Amino acid sequence: MDKRKLRYAILKELDAGNKNISEDTFGISQEDFKDQVDFLVSESYISKPMYASDIVYSMSFVSVKEKGEDYLSNNSSWAKLYAAAKEIRDWVK
Repeated sequence: MDKRKLRYAILKELDAGNKNISEDTFGISQEDFKDQVDFLVSESYISKPMYASDIVYSMSFVSVKEKGEDYLSNNSSWAKLYAAAKEIRDWVK
């Protein structure tokens, strides 16, 4: 799993308004998803999601912060590759 691509994909999905994302969206473990969401929160790329029993329970109220928008802009070369990917799961692998 490419962590940078996964972070980009999470940000891109949230920026597009898709709040119904989870580890299943990306074909990864709960722990890997939580680790990357925690990273995005700690780096101030996104607001904090809802947690339950130390797992990410809901991304419904998460927003992409200015630093997250900058990350998407700085990695815009991935936008075409991401858009062309048939499966998000394959893209982050």
